[in-house]
Amino acid sequence: MSRTNRMFLIFLVLIAAFLIWTTAEAGKIITLDSGTYKLKGTLCLPKGVGPFAAVVYHHGGMGDRVGGAPKATCNALAKAGFVGLALIRRPTRSLQGHLNDAEAAVNYIKKRPKVDPDRVGVIGFSRGGLLAWQQAAQRIDLSAAVIMAVAVNRQLDFDDAQRMNAPFLVLVAKNDTGSRLTKGKNTVNFSRRLVAALEQADRDVKFLIYPPFRNDGHTLFFEVRPEYWPDVVRFLKRNI
Repeated sequence: MSRTNRMFLIFLVLIAAFLIWTTAEAGKIITLDSGTYKLKGTLCLPKGVGPFAAVVYHHGGMGDRVGGAPKATCNALAKAGFVGLALIRRPTRSLQGHLNDAEAAVNYIKKRPKVDPDRVGVIGFSRGGLLAWQQAAQRIDLSAAVIMAVAVNRQLDFDDAQRMNAPFLVLVAKNDTGSRLTKGKNTVNFSRRLVAALEQADRDVKFLIYPPFRNDGHTLFFEVRPEYWPDVVRFLKRNI
């Protein structure tokens, strides 16, 4: 890389850091109780008085492996004008109790100062997308749900589409069709089935399939990327 290119890259990084600093406060580490577990998370606040809409991010992964971008998404949400919360769920491979953790996060954010409790949404990636689906099926107080590269799992009940109240944005990369990360499962086909269930139930849903991303489309959502993040922000601002 030439010296000119390096200097330009440094300039862009400094501009991005300045924009985040001027629109959002530093993320704060919080601890929540969920059953016998004490869970840590990051709370990110926009600068200003509020009240603000809030968005809870449900990460992917399994056991003690966290998939997705919890802290980065939390900060990006605050930069976009939302109160963000990314909670790290209990480190168990089984999904048992994980929905309780997701509920603890939403219930917490709705009671926070600066938050409008009537304007709360969720974002879920991979296994977190499954939890966002289950959560939206049992709550009527969510304003929006974003599901990114949803985990292919029998615990996701397509019949729950009839119970949904929130509008959905469903995202997936075209080459998320089976890899080590998804245990060979085809996330694109599963996302299509999820969207079809919502459409059949006459629910509000937008489906975006992005171009192939690197060698494994599932990794598109491992970071906050310009390929998809503007679509998420537009959807959230339109609905909450």
